[in-house]
Amino acid sequence: MRLSLTGRLLSMSLLAAALAFALACGGPPEEAAAPAAEAPVATPTFPPTPIPPAIAAPTAAPEAPAAMPSSGIQMGGHLTVVNDGFPPKWDFTQTSTWISLFHYGGRAYNGLLQFSPKDGVEIWPDMADSWEVTDNNQTYVFHINENLTEWNDGTPFTVEDIIFSIDRWRNPPEGIIQPRVGAFSLIDTMEAIDDSTLEIKLQAPFGDFIAEAANQWHMFIPKHILEANESTIPRWQDVVGTGPYEIIDAEDGISVVMDKNPNYFRSDPDGTPYPYLDKVTSVVIAEPQGILAALRTKKGDATKPTFVGVSHVDYKNIVEESGGEATFLAGPFADVASIQLNNEAPPFDNVDARRAIFYAFNKQAVIDSEGDENPVFPISWFSYLHPSDTEIAKIPGYDPAKREEEQAMAREFAEKAGLTEFELIFVPFRTAHAELLAQDLLECCDITADIRIQDWTAMIASVEGRRYQAASGGTAPSYAGIVPIVDIMYSDGGGRNGGWDPPDNWEAAWNTARTMQPGPEQSELFDEMFNIMMNEWVPTVPYYAANHNKFYWNYVHNWNLVAQDIFSNNRFEDVWIDCDAPSPGPGC
Repeated sequence: MRLSLTGRLLSMSLLAAALAFALACGGPPEEAAAPAAEAPVATPTFPPTPIPPAIAAPTAAPEAPAAMPSSGIQMGGHLTVVNDGFPPKWDFTQTSTWISLFHYGGRAYNGLLQFSPKDGVEIWPDMADSWEVTDNNQTYVFHINENLTEWNDGTPFTVEDIIFSIDRWRNPPEGIIQPRVGAFSLIDTMEAIDDSTLEIKLQAPFGDFIAEAANQWHMFIPKHILEANESTIPRWQDVVGTGPYEIIDAEDGISVVMDKNPNYFRSDPDGTPYPYLDKVTSVVIAEPQGILAALRTKKGDATKPTFVGVSHVDYKNIVEESGGEATFLAGPFADVASIQLNNEAPPFDNVDARRAIFYAFNKQAVIDSEGDENPVFPISWFSYLHPSDTEIAKIPGYDPAKREEEQAMAREFAEKAGLTEFELIFVPFRTAHAELLAQDLLECCDITADIRIQDWTAMIASVEGRRYQAASGGTAPSYAGIVPIVDIMYSDGGGRNGGWDPPDNWEAAWNTARTMQPGPEQSELFDEMFNIMMNEWVPTVPYYAANHNKFYWNYVHNWNLVAQDIFSNNRFEDVWIDCDAPSPGPGC
């Protein structure tokens, strides 16, 4: 499957449509007039308006840093964000989860570039305030902001620090897993041209390298911290970056408190230094009803709900109870959830065993089981947008009229492979999906799936260590587009590749497609790759894409719902709170 051509070619009309969809789900725009007495919140329906992928980056940065001016804001104040999880590691470049960025990573560090927190699509300056691309997408020159001169602990910052961090991704120390190397693996040489200029040359052209430089996982950890701690970050006191906030206190599993970095190097277009807030605290409340209670009483100002034990309705109720003084947003999200199959070991080293799972799984039943309260959507291997009805018809498990035929095919494949039983690892919040799959396999094919529940971090470790037969998995890529999903999930050496080597014809198509800018020729290659995956390879069984959500009191400003929300909207540089907040700034 591929994204439709209109979805791939980023147009202002599509972006406007996507924003219109978000507003339909969340009420008035951020800076609109006072809200009405009620703020109805629609639940997304299939197929919702697609959010376009990141456009191929221009050969040079915008003339001025893209950002929002500071007119009308209130400086200072303390924002409290409620979460239901805690970072599994303080070095979030290692095997980690999105909560690492949401809790502290996105605010403590910077990358070369960043994706806009306004739409998740446009590429903005970050450490580099301008850049050039030459040599047929093979040579990249980044000009580092002249105000970036030190780490948050006062240690001098140089271009060599960037080179060190990138080298650590490309050649990680023994025992250090760096799953998100991405296109950095294609780098041939790096050179500090002068004190503020970095030149990167690739081994071969790569069409999405500028987007890779904006990938929020690719933020830079100082050499002096890593060398003092055996190339890792053992405690919160060692979280030293260049970002707008720095950790001043933390308690494992409970909270992370961050103060404004007074020497932060970025400013808004009016020249007002970022960040606007004085303090951000992330608080962990594992009990879903506890999160609702904290929000209802304004002990928490905002949250990104994950809906374990609660639903959209619970958050909409707070909006209604408040008379529209809060906002709940829901929208499509960059996500690929799948059944990972270990192609390197029995029983799934046999392609017919993989085909049996692919055809037996009634994927539409998963969609239906979530209901209107917590919608999820059909998906393919490398399409995180919600595909059209015509496209999704190609995937077994979505068309009820084909169910008997697909069950018969699954049974035939299972018999050819001799598949009768296997272990299936699932994360807790997808247990219902595992039970549906187990039921499908038993009914169609007399296959027993022994379900084992592991938390997300343990499940990823099992997959990366090849200590599994089948597992729930997938990826929520940290920037938009097919190329990064394929790169991390299916390419040789990809960080989420759970043990599947691509066929030669697929790899040949991929090696060409990844060098190209978006367009019809690249889309044709994606079609070819999809057909190989469906008919010859079946590396995984993709089955749904999640939506994402955001709740905040309306005194919180500039915290948007964007295409890749959990990866590109956590810096909080220009988030501000007004005088109605429980902990406003000194100007109130």
